[in-house]
Amino acid sequence: MSVTIQSVARALNILDTISKHPNGLSIKEIAEKVELNVSTTHHLVGTLERDGYTQRLESGKYCLGHAISRLYSSYVETVNPLNTLRLAVEELAEITKETAYVCTWENDGAVIQVIVEGSQAVRVGGLYVGFMGNTHLRASGKALLAFIDEDELEHYFSTADFTPLTENSVRSANELSVQLKRIRELGYALDLGEFAEEVNCVAAPVFAAGEAVIAVLTISAPAGRYIQNEQKYIDAVTKISNNTSAILGYLASDTKNEV
Repeated sequence: MSVTIQSVARALNILDTISKHPNGLSIKEIAEKVELNVSTTHHLVGTLERDGYTQRLESGKYCLGHAISRLYSSYVETVNPLNTLRLAVEELAEITKETAYVCTWENDGAVIQVIVEGSQAVRVGGLYVGFMGNTHLRASGKALLAFIDEDELEHYFSTADFTPLTENSVRSANELSVQLKRIRELGYALDLGEFAEEVNCVAAPVFAAGEAVIAVLTISAPAGRYIQNEQKYIDAVTKISNNTSAILGYLASDTKNEV
């Protein structure tokens, strides 16, 4: 059974709390949030400041210090995001037996970076590394659009061609906006025959530290098999994307920072 060192646990809690407030917190504010007295908090923050893990702003408040960037850089180098995403998509394909892939946002659209073929006898074909186009009709594209920078999203709306490819295709920026709002609420995106008839897809975003989406994980399946396994597929994609985000340093609470 492991032994917990109270002072270390408290210091880590302080760092985690400060990380959620980029404009800084006063000693009193930190003490209230971590439920410690002001004197203890002052000593702990002072120790962290001495070693560069916190720094005092001109306002008198404290934010994360330069030593954190060194730790994070080392962590990212160790984890290797692309390799982490590759392992995630391999796991997704193994669990669902469907074709799975990783997409990122490049050149104003969703681009496939890694693809793993499913093991089903009948599977979705025609996908390849570098595949892009019709971003708003694909689950992977919509999962990215729902979380990208607002300026990038506005640019996409202004240049997108909403000519439908199937009877299920989204046909306007307003209709897409409604879908994106729903995707942000659910945490995943669907393409139910919007891009290709009889092909259904589900995708979920992968976040890095902070709240930036860096990729999405997606599976594509024939519509009939998808309908029979929809919840299983959604659960697999969201679970693995959440786990991958956590590995890359993302905390779910990062998008719910207090003002």
